[in-house]
Amino acid sequence: MTSENAIGQDNIVPSWHAEAELRVNLIRMLAIAGFYFVHFLHVYAPGWGSDIATIIGFATNQPVDPNVHIAVSIIAFGWLMLAFAVQFIAQQQRSTYWLALFSTLGDLVFLTSILALSTGPKGPMVAGYFLIIMLTGLRFDLRLIRVTTLATIVAYIALLGVAKWPSQMSMQMGIETVPRYHQIMTVVALAFAGGIMGQVVRLAYSALKVGRPVKGVQDK
Repeated sequence: MTSENAIGQDNIVPSWHAEAELRVNLIRMLAIAGFYFVHFLHVYAPGWGSDIATIIGFATNQPVDPNVHIAVSIIAFGWLMLAFAVQFIAQQQRSTYWLALFSTLGDLVFLTSILALSTGPKGPMVAGYFLIIMLTGLRFDLRLIRVTTLATIVAYIALLGVAKWPSQMSMQMGIETVPRYHQIMTVVALAFAGGIMGQVVRLAYSALKVGRPVKGVQDK
């Protein structure tokens, strides 16, 4: 096995990593907008008529608490500010491993916060954890993939803890947990998602037919 310098070392091509981070950040912005749009529909669709709400799949007798809507909006705004900050730094071609790690951990914190204040582990936005792992593949950094996969599993377990031992606010929102087998399958799927992304990066190395991984990528 060989070991290459990770992102942030002297042999990096800064523009290459900056371009990768810009692409990741564009997807991040689109994902934030998409998730918030669904939340917006959840809040206001029932008021547009029972037929519209039924087609979309939102119950008209279960409105979103105004405090929850405000909290989710604030978190989504903060998440978007993170994306703008990453955009500015990457455009200056200052993208490093630590920027990628910081922005990825930020994604996990914001996503977990929104889930903890809304639908919990039962909500469809849990799929966002898989998107975060998938985005690490665009950086072509195996170390980042491993760290992100582990951090994502920890974030999901923390979300399960919030649902099992809710705070006063969580109790008022009625966050529901999921069966134990569902929890185990999700953790296993997250682990496999990280492993698959790692294999994709390794296959990319093989396809390029180079003697060693791309500069800035660590493979142990």
